[in-house]
Amino acid sequence: MISAAVERSARPFSEHWVDHLPSHLVHHGACCDQAKRWLVAMARSFDFAITEGQKLQGPRFLSERYAWGPSPWPLAWCDAVRRETIDCGVFAAFARTIFAAKGLEAFTGQVVQRFGATATGHWRRRWREERAAFPWIGDEVVYHEIVVVRVAPGVAALYDPTDGAWMDPLERGPGAVLALRSEAPGGLAWGPYVLVSDQWSRLT
Repeated sequence: MISAAVERSARPFSEHWVDHLPSHLVHHGACCDQAKRWLVAMARSFDFAITEGQKLQGPRFLSERYAWGPSPWPLAWCDAVRRETIDCGVFAAFARTIFAAKGLEAFTGQVVQRFGATATGHWRRRWREERAAFPWIGDEVVYHEIVVVRVAPGVAALYDPTDGAWMDPLERGPGAVLALRSEAPGGLAWGPYVLVSDQWSRLT
């Protein structure tokens, strides 16, 4: 469960975060299959041109190709790839598919992160017009979706496709992960932490 300290700082949104399921895009059929193939082809092109095919290179092109912002839900693959702006749930769904196409095991990841009131205030103003958007912003913490990748036996890494960067389990400043839930198998280690499958775990 999310710790009492996290819940206090997250109010009044924490009750939504605890029960919220990770984002999954709708699959219509052939149109969505084509959208996935295009996405994977883009990722492979980037890997070949920039990373020489390194398997663990994250799909940084996503944060260059798409702006971060509100997305309408439910959202299908064929519509998502055409958008100019996507939220963290879409970024995460895209990245999971790209990692899987590389032969890696990639899982949903939901985190609670610490940010200052200045940052959360800015984001709250930006999302003010999106009344149907998921309430992901707390006073000094936020809900965010990322990807958990098994990088070695018993070892996980967390990738934030919205920022195009691997996350640091020892980060204690802005962006520090306070709690994590993932569909990854239990027992995977992320730095000094051990993931528990499909349960919120306090990390700091």
